[in-house]
Amino acid sequence: MKNIFRQAKGQVIKLDEDIAGLTETAFQAVEALNGGQVLAFPTDTVYGLGCRADQPQAVKKIYRLKGRSFSKPLILFIKNSRDLSQITRQIPDYTQKLINAYWPGPLTLVFHASDQVKKWGLDKNGTIGVRIPKNKGLQAILDGLDRPLATTSANVSGATESWNIQQVMESFKPPVDLILDGGPLPRCRPSTVLDLSRENPVILRRGDIVRQELVDLLLQPVKQEKAEVLFVCTGNTCRSPMAAGYLKHILPKQWKDRVTVRSCGTSALPGMPATDKGQGAAKKCGFDISSHHSRTLTDSLIKQADIIIALEESHRQDVKKLLPKAQVDLLSVDGVPDPIGGTLDDYAKTLDLIKREMPDVLKQIKEILA
Repeated sequence: MKNIFRQAKGQVIKLDEDIAGLTETAFQAVEALNGGQVLAFPTDTVYGLGCRADQPQAVKKIYRLKGRSFSKPLILFIKNSRDLSQITRQIPDYTQKLINAYWPGPLTLVFHASDQVKKWGLDKNGTIGVRIPKNKGLQAILDGLDRPLATTSANVSGATESWNIQQVMESFKPPVDLILDGGPLPRCRPSTVLDLSRENPVILRRGDIVRQELVDLLLQPVKQEKAEVLFVCTGNTCRSPMAAGYLKHILPKQWKDRVTVRSCGTSALPGMPATDKGQGAAKKCGFDISSHHSRTLTDSLIKQADIIIALEESHRQDVKKLLPKAQVDLLSVDGVPDPIGGTLDDYAKTLDLIKREMPDVLKQIKEILA
């Protein structure tokens, strides 16, 4: 057929934009999937790998291709929310709010798995992740299948995700059976993964859908497996490095691997060390910031953070200019004085103020973590 050509690393089908071409491509893809083949395809986030969920040999091939541990589950793509009743159980009442707001789209929901899913061997500790992707080609394929797709991202385990077929083709030896070429995808984050099998919803992986957005929608607590704190000052060489260093120093042991602490500056020159006096004040308090290197405030850092702490009101405003919806708190109501150019005693006083306010930050972290 005219839209098929051969490559050394597998068969490639170009996804046509017109309805007739899309229908033809979807038919070929469904035939391949029904025959036990593994496909690579574009989604609404990154390129993915998939096979029929009820074909264990094809599922094993996905794990071999990726070099992925069998302890890490695949995600099921379904055509519509009605399919949930066949693959999940104990669906919470508030699920429909999430479906209405985000499906199809980049939100993976984790449910208690049905007996059928357990027979397929696709559950992890009795749960399964499910999503409806927002991609016309993939939706056409799902419409032609009588089973969900078992899926994962199209990259070797631990490597960067693929945003075009060249990256897909370079990733796998032996090759994927069939690659659907949807062109280059815009760089975006993988889907948010939200676990609904617990007492409260828990974010297992952060994406573009953030916790506060989910809290506002569901009107109930939403927890996270991990949290990231960002301190913001001006030059990122004294106040915010001291704040970040002190928080790391006092984090409870059980949080050490679950909480990431960063700092940045609204006018920072990248790569600058913490000031000597800042390092000295930190050392007197029992922690070390000698390895710190400054970084500039960016919208990417803001989006990554779950808790953003500004050292002055001007810093809070600068964050809001970059991302108006960002929630930013002041560490101290009256701000934290800038000790730059001052004495070691000035730095010590600034650090003392930071230390007095830090219990409130710990409380915020506790409210977030599951």
